[in-house]
Amino acid sequence: MNEVSITPNLVWKYNYEPGFDITSFEQYIVSTAELHDTEADGGKSTAGMDNMPHEWDCNQTFLKWLKPKLEICASEWDIDYSTIVITGSWTNIHNEKAHTLPHDHGGTSVVASVYVKKPFNSGNIEFEQLLRSRWIAQSRLPAGTIHDYWREISVQQNDVVLFPGWLSHRTQPSKSNDSRIVFTLNIEYRKPVEVKQI
Repeated sequence: MNEVSITPNLVWKYNYEPGFDITSFEQYIVSTAELHDTEADGGKSTAGMDNMPHEWDCNQTFLKWLKPKLEICASEWDIDYSTIVITGSWTNIHNEKAHTLPHDHGGTSVVASVYVKKPFNSGNIEFEQLLRSRWIAQSRLPAGTIHDYWREISVQQNDVVLFPGWLSHRTQPSKSNDSRIVFTLNIEYRKPVEVKQI
């Protein structure tokens, strides 16, 4: 028996073994992070702020490592492009009970959720099930999940999760006394469009 897939893969998870400069992220958060609409129960974000993390010198090696993974996504999704552009980046910080509310990134080609700091028991990321409307009439396991249309993806420190911007996602509330730090990048595949002059 061979499994047959008629849809492209949407989510990838890698681990960036060199790790990140946690101190730089913590200092950035202290000076910049604020309460944000997408964060709940005390969660803070640097979204929309200057000094975006992808521009830092300490993250340039990571970006070089990331590029071929983004090329794999584009190939899987049959995207016609010539350049990859990071349109923005920020950091979310979650202490105990804090979490990110369900949301998406609109027309962004691909999102990278990077777990810079991931203490034990600090919660995972969840994605909305795309086929919820098709399975709604069926009984589901385990018991008590009949209306639970979210798929949990387990993550560890230095994990990098890639997914399309239109895919709704959220994070679980942290149960750790230590802070969970996630570095997020919005990335677009672009191809110059020839404009005809009148």
